[in-house]
Amino acid sequence: MAEEHRPLDPTRRLLRVFGVKTTDYDEKTARLMDPTSDQLPREEQLALAAEAVALTEDLNEHLRNITSHVLDTQSRVLGRVKQVMEQA
Repeated sequence: MAEEHRPLDPTRRLLRVFGVKTTDYDEKTARLMDPTSDQLPREEQLALAAEAVALTEDLNEHLRNITSHVLDTQSRVLGRVKQVMEQA
């Protein structure tokens, strides 16, 4: 049975990307968070820290995107609720 492929709606797409970015963040920063990373050469510690900064910036951008999408959706719903209530 062939699986139907259809485009993802904006919410699912944003959530999927955010989930992947979050998982990637967890995996890639785990080495820096490991207590044994203190024993790594200083250059490697700095490289891990620089990667963590870049990953954090990227994750924050995706978090802003999903947060903005959710707030926009809520605003549209509340606007419609207000309209329905005013018409009642």
